[in-house]
Amino acid sequence: MSRPSPEPATTAAAAALLVYGLRVRIEGAWPEVVDAVRRDFAWFERPLAEAEATVTVAVEPRPPDFDRFGSIPAAFVTPRNVVYQDGQRTIVDYFGRAVSVLDRRTGRIEIEGEDAHLVHEAAYQFLLSRIGAHLDARGLVRLHSLGLAGRSGGVAVMLPSGGGKSTLGLRALGDERALLVSEDTPLLDRKGRLHPFPLRIGINPTDAAGLPEGAVRQIERMEFHPKLVLDLDAFADRIATTSVPLAHIVVGRRSLGTEARLERAPRRLAAGALLREAVVGVGVYQGLEFLLQQGWRDAFGKAGVGATRAACCAAALRHATVWSLTVGRDRERNWEALSPLLD
Repeated sequence: MSRPSPEPATTAAAAALLVYGLRVRIEGAWPEVVDAVRRDFAWFERPLAEAEATVTVAVEPRPPDFDRFGSIPAAFVTPRNVVYQDGQRTIVDYFGRAVSVLDRRTGRIEIEGEDAHLVHEAAYQFLLSRIGAHLDARGLVRLHSLGLAGRSGGVAVMLPSGGGKSTLGLRALGDERALLVSEDTPLLDRKGRLHPFPLRIGINPTDAAGLPEGAVRQIERMEFHPKLVLDLDAFADRIATTSVPLAHIVVGRRSLGTEARLERAPRRLAAGALLREAVVGVGVYQGLEFLLQQGWRDAFGKAGVGATRAACCAAALRHATVWSLTVGRDRERNWEALSPLLD
């Protein structure tokens, strides 16, 4: 995505999403940013409708106007921004480069700036946070794992960030035995079922070379190096469309060797991993600036969310078989070790 010209765009664009009952509208005079956010959540795209959206994200290519806010004291500071609370508004300053204003009464957020990449990421992160809160309210928990569906049911593979989930997910897209549920955060419900939540997939340059032309793009991020992502439009037929019972929980670890090994494991191994990757949500973007919209006192109101997440994890643990997976440097051996769980 190239940087915009100094002159604001004049062409309006819009897109609509439906994410498990949450109606989202993305709009603004910045078509390339609207399209980038649409592509991030393409699996949830729906035709533009007249019905009022629950959440509206408006992106505008103009210099941030901070003077209009006056002297509001900061509520808290995160590594990526400074957050201010002004009645029913949450104002997020991306260190002078962009600003977002969320009206909690209407569910509308306006993001303005001159860097297309930064505004795109701010919109993406807001939607992840807002969708996450909606899913929690519906009793659907984001589990930081690779989610697959096979003949025997769902498979959740928990590996740390950078541990190889994306590589296994790409390999699954080429195996007729598997459907992708989510490369990073499938959803768990209170019955121990796994629900689809497919988003863009982060990939490395080696994998990008073998993917369909036009399906890969580069995004720039606030805190990390640029990243290549795969849009899932090219693999629409390889994505699960319905929930599946979670049959296997796989807790993975990295090895410097080339061998890969899958072994039965005690339930206590999965219990700790589920606590970390679903109840606490390590590795899952939570959006502190938007979750704590009323300030730090909101943290004391999250106990119910934790209880719901724990109940979903307990249901998954009751019904699923637990495995330990050691993955090494040989990608094909890693897949050969994991793939029997799909039969």
